Amino acid sequence: MTVFENISYGLKIHRESAQNVHKKTEKIIHLVGLEGLSERSPAHLSGGQQQRVSLARSLVMEPKVLLLDEPLSNLDAKLRVSTRLEIRRLQQRLGITSVYVTHDQEEAMTLSDRVVIMN
Repeated sequence: MTVFENISYGLKIHRESAQNVHKKTEKIIHLVGLEGLSERSPAHLSGGQQQRVSLARSLVMEPKVLLLDEPLSNLDAKLRVSTRLEIRRLQQRLGITSVYVTHDQEEAMTLSDRVVIMN
């Protein structure tokens, strides 16, 4: 499955028109910065690019609420910082309410407008 097929999968399952699938998928690919990678297999992408594919697969469905459960836990420290900022930028640009689950206090403070602490 290519990056394009992976991202567009949900739209196809919801029986969107081929034209709509292509349009929405291309828009999200551009938004998350995966231009030129749509024909590659996600297995041949870097960890950060794979995270963007995963995020794009969710965002293409235009959710009202986006749940992110430890999305950066498998990335190295440097990539974690840049990806965290990218997630925040996308969330603000799209105006999507996001619930971000993390054990990392720095991530929580960087990404949130509000913080809930659970025991």
